[in-house]
Amino acid sequence: MLSSLFISNLALIKKCEVNFKKGFNVILGQSGAGKSILIDALSFVLGAKADKTLLRTNENLMRVDAVFDDVSQNVVNVLNDLGIDFDGELVLSRTLNSDGKSVIRVNGCVVVLKTFKEITEKLMDFCGQHDNVGLINVNNHLSILDKFIGNDAYSYLNQIEGKCDELAEINKEIKNLGGDDAERNRLKEILQFQIDEIDNANLVSGEEEELNERFKFISSAENIVEKVEFALQKLDQNTESVTNNIYDAKKELNSLLEFQELANCQERLTSAYYEIKDIVDVLENVLRSTDFDPTELERIDARLDLIKNLKRKYGKSIDAILEFCANAKKRLDDLENSEFALEKLNKKKENCLKELEGLCEKLSALRKKNAIILEDKVKEELNDLQMKGTNFKVDFDRCEIGKKGFDAVKFVFSANEGQEMKDLSKTASGGELSRLLLAFKSIMLDKENTSTVVFDEIDSGISGQTAGKVALKLNKIADYIQVICITHTPVVASKGDAFILVTKESKNGETISNAASIDGDEVINQIAGLIDGNEKVSQTAITHAKKLLEEK
Repeated sequence: MLSSLFISNLALIKKCEVNFKKGFNVILGQSGAGKSILIDALSFVLGAKADKTLLRTNENLMRVDAVFDDVSQNVVNVLNDLGIDFDGELVLSRTLNSDGKSVIRVNGCVVVLKTFKEITEKLMDFCGQHDNVGLINVNNHLSILDKFIGNDAYSYLNQIEGKCDELAEINKEIKNLGGDDAERNRLKEILQFQIDEIDNANLVSGEEEELNERFKFISSAENIVEKVEFALQKLDQNTESVTNNIYDAKKELNSLLEFQELANCQERLTSAYYEIKDIVDVLENVLRSTDFDPTELERIDARLDLIKNLKRKYGKSIDAILEFCANAKKRLDDLENSEFALEKLNKKKENCLKELEGLCEKLSALRKKNAIILEDKVKEELNDLQMKGTNFKVDFDRCEIGKKGFDAVKFVFSANEGQEMKDLSKTASGGELSRLLLAFKSIMLDKENTSTVVFDEIDSGISGQTAGKVALKLNKIADYIQVICITHTPVVASKGDAFILVTKESKNGETISNAASIDGDEVINQIAGLIDGNEKVSQTAITHAKKLLEEK
């Protein structure tokens, strides 16, 4: 149960600490004082969406701490699974800064929101004047009925879920074998085409790397041949080549060797001639050694393009393509020999469907049997809440089999005897829905997973004897689990075991709400204020308040 709540910089609250007790905790205060801020604080610290608008004006950080004790074993198990130390006290802490960043801690350990909710969903339940929306939503009615039934329903649901998973796996295997004949033949054609396309390519592991290397070399060789041939032509392969011109120049100077300077020139020309001839020999050798077929480059380019196209279809590498082909051949072989396997699978599917149908029928019978009990209990509770003549029924329809069985369930209601029964959303008023919600809460007491329930003005729009009955119901619930209730109804407030007063004051240009425990005369005066409705309560109201408290 919740033992204390610390709030800092949330909405109108600057800083306050509120203590709660076992039993019926009543939250009192004038309209607008900020009672709903306590609900906002509880919602925030239990994992509700972090809303920056809750941050107090001109503040950068809000914080809420909640301390729980006597938590259920379910919560302890979750803490143990998460490796969070627990010594009998559970401390939840959550902050939110002006940038929207939220930090959550459980007993000092930082946790993520998803993990946090695994813990908090087992701690507290909220029932407000707007929470009856869940009750009028027909999509919730089946789960409410199953919750009422309890473990017997959940046992069937677990078995049905297992059978649905088994059926899905069987259908998957049937699909993998091609499904019906038309689909299987279509798949076989596709596989055969893929296999033929890959096989006809005659791929070899590692050939792409070799082809790229050869392509690079041939590309370079083509350039070498072109340049070398050009150089040879200029140096030695025409009448105006360099070697011929040097040779002719050297020959002309042979008759002038008696002149030293010209003899030197002739000698240098001779050296140049033989140097160039040596270069020519080297270039011719390079040309002879560069074995290049101009059409090979085209063949390699076409081969690489084919590999690229196959990679786009079947894998990122030749090895991956070959693996794809091997799998396709196995798949095709399975399809070719699938008749026997399909026969077995279809028989298995037939048995699974039969078992699933049987489980759903048993669950449906259980639901219908317990629906009658639920109807009687709801009518009995509503009768206690001054709703005599009302009728409540659980309508059943059949839908497609799924993990929740084949039942479609809808709650129908009429507020007056002889009135046509209709959907809750179409016939029940706000006050009637509030009492219906309270009736369900009373009925489900032994089904609750949480240790605390919060009622936010669930008695709104109710007065007189009805208010007294509501008070008794709330008090009865508080005998089982901790109740925290915001109320404006004197008779409901008078049933409290502990009282918290929310006040608001404006001072030095700012408005501050605060919450604190009260007792004794303060409690009497607050309940008297609810009775009297005046700023200054009368002695009559005080006397009436005392009487209500004595009747608890």
